[in-house]
Amino acid sequence: MISYMDRNLIISATFLTVGLLVSGCAVDNGKSVENNTPLKVSKQKFTAEPGLVPKQRFRKAIEKLENGEEGQALAELKAYLVAIPRSKSAKKLIAQISTDSEQYFPADYFTVNLTSGTSLSTLAKTYLGSALKFYALAKYNDITNPSRVNIGQEIKVPLTASAQAQLDKENALETAKLNPAPIDVPVVAEVTTELAEQTDESELPEVVIEAPVETAESVLGMLQDTMNNKDYATAVEKVIALEAFGNFDKDTTVLAIAAYVNRAQEIAETDNILAASYFAAAGHLNLHIESQLEAFESFRLAYDLDESNEAVMEEMLVLQKEISDQYHREASSAYRRQELDFAIEKWDKVLEVNPDHSSAQLYRAQALELKEKLKNINQD
Repeated sequence: MISYMDRNLIISATFLTVGLLVSGCAVDNGKSVENNTPLKVSKQKFTAEPGLVPKQRFRKAIEKLENGEEGQALAELKAYLVAIPRSKSAKKLIAQISTDSEQYFPADYFTVNLTSGTSLSTLAKTYLGSALKFYALAKYNDITNPSRVNIGQEIKVPLTASAQAQLDKENALETAKLNPAPIDVPVVAEVTTELAEQTDESELPEVVIEAPVETAESVLGMLQDTMNNKDYATAVEKVIALEAFGNFDKDTTVLAIAAYVNRAQEIAETDNILAASYFAAAGHLNLHIESQLEAFESFRLAYDLDESNEAVMEEMLVLQKEISDQYHREASSAYRRQELDFAIEKWDKVLEVNPDHSSAQLYRAQALELKEKLKNINQD
């Protein structure tokens, strides 16, 4: 006999699971996303929503594209360009809407299966160089609603130069794991007593003392010293000097990020524009080591200090979407596995990045309610 409370619990779990399946999986008239057909060109006229500031309009355009509403997205992007005519991101998104996927991408492709936490945005960033190419990737796969894709779904990724470079990198890493390189042991030359005795001091070359030449190692050493002494102004100078020697390794990148962030915090009240540029530099370095959450926070701080910097604002919003997508999908998958604590934790992260994420708000509240009901049943 099922009690009244148990019946309510089953109903709650069923509704939440169905909701998550609808949000995480594509359904179009009873067909899965794999069977979606391209949207027909609509003759409906779209107008941009009035009263939005550029930040709100750019975010709305991305949301509309994410839901396959390209007509409204195009209207918002055109209005956004009126306010910010130099926006490369807006122009690239319009190009994705206006260009056939066969012209936008090469015909050759390889396939990737979506995993938990992976979206079209993350695939686009990894293989195509920009998360904003998610819509062109959706069109390439005849997906009408980019937000509705399934775990395990096969996605065609166009074989662009960027994608080929990433594949080569992945293959090289896999080969290195299977066939680790032997460790070279340096051979130290020995100086025999006999050779030393035969050396005539008069034959020794004249020693000329020259000024030391800066190397990457010497500059890095000075950077470490200035960071230890909390001289962040000089530390930033050393980071800039290091950039001339090429890309940083991960440890150096972490040190450079700390230099930029600490200096930005020091001067935030006296020179907000320069501080914003340092936060932005830290954001780009965080992206270099794939620390998306830290990059988002750096861009957010930069935009808070300098709202006129539209490039920083766009990067912040693109990252906001990318991170929210990833955590929301992970939370949805965890809920379907009945891992409620993990799901709630992931939805907390979504709301930390995007407090206005309505789906995360709804499903998190329902998951908390379900968790409480389960707790009461176990106590009974």
